[in-house]
Amino acid sequence: MSTTVGLYGASGTSYVLQQAVKELAAEQTDIENQTSTGVKSQTYAGLGSDRATAISLSPQITAVSTWQSSVSSAQTNLSVTQTALTQISSIATDLQTSLLSLSGSEGTSSLQTIVETAKTDLAQLGTLLNTTSGTGYVFAGTDSSNPPVTDSSGLATSDLATATASIVSGLSTDGAETVFENATALASGKTVTADNGSTVSASSVFSSALSADPSTVSSLDSTAIVGQDNDTVTVGMVATEGTPATSTSTGSMIKDLMRNLMIVASLGSADTSSTQFSDLVSTLQSSTSSVSAALTSKEGSLGITQDSLTSQATLLTSVSTMLNTQLGNVTDADLATLSTQSTQITDQLQASYTLIADMKSMTLASYI
Repeated sequence: MSTTVGLYGASGTSYVLQQAVKELAAEQTDIENQTSTGVKSQTYAGLGSDRATAISLSPQITAVSTWQSSVSSAQTNLSVTQTALTQISSIATDLQTSLLSLSGSEGTSSLQTIVETAKTDLAQLGTLLNTTSGTGYVFAGTDSSNPPVTDSSGLATSDLATATASIVSGLSTDGAETVFENATALASGKTVTADNGSTVSASSVFSSALSADPSTVSSLDSTAIVGQDNDTVTVGMVATEGTPATSTSTGSMIKDLMRNLMIVASLGSADTSSTQFSDLVSTLQSSTSSVSAALTSKEGSLGITQDSLTSQATLLTSVSTMLNTQLGNVTDADLATLSTQSTQITDQLQASYTLIADMKSMTLASYI
């Protein structure tokens, strides 16, 4: 009889209560974890039927975050590039103004000032072309770890500048057309043969990757993935990008500007009253005008890309918010509900503990 009472009476009831207490305690611990972490579960398995939704949303959120970082980086590079390009454009505009003043009879002192300004502008141009952002040289394209100009401060004294000066020194005998075409050939990386049979050549002032033909260099444009299906945009510009060279153009607006500056920097001893001088100045004016127009066009193109990226950034922010809201609906804990559940479980635990304590004082008479 005592065994039967022990099994189905106090001991049996106590066992059931203790199991219930364990379950309630486990529920309480789970509620405490959800309250402290703010999420329903640290694993997908703990989300129950919502786990499929959470699993599908997580990679989408990661992808959008990656695109947002890419857009942000592209915006930074474009902003830095645009600022530098605006200053380069100013150099071209100033050169155009100087060339206009050389159209008439220019005194030696004024010419010397313009020559020295051209040399200074060459150094500034080199520095601007080697502008960097947080990810590398903005005018180097995909070769961003290497500076576009090998010696940015020494452009005015480089091999190319010296060779150009040698060609310009023959202005009175060779004529403006020959001098300009030979200077263009030099800037394009070609060896020039003078009328006396001597050859003139110069090493490139640009990095090896950027010393190729401008149309080839254009393939080095940096791109950024900004959306699904590998949606990309071209970011910035490569210093020497352009089209195939001609007899009067290197094909690159930057190379043409550099060539024009080097020619002007070499005019210190030129006869300003000669026809050859005025013809060369006229040719330089036309060339610099084309360079200015190309630089302005590039600035506009970069501006359009910047506007496009701003719109894309806004769109991605909206998509990210939407996806995170959807994920939060299935993973975030409902703190108000948890508070109510915690109170209820606490009350149940207290009642269970009271029953267990009372049962310890029960005797066989309690079952009769």
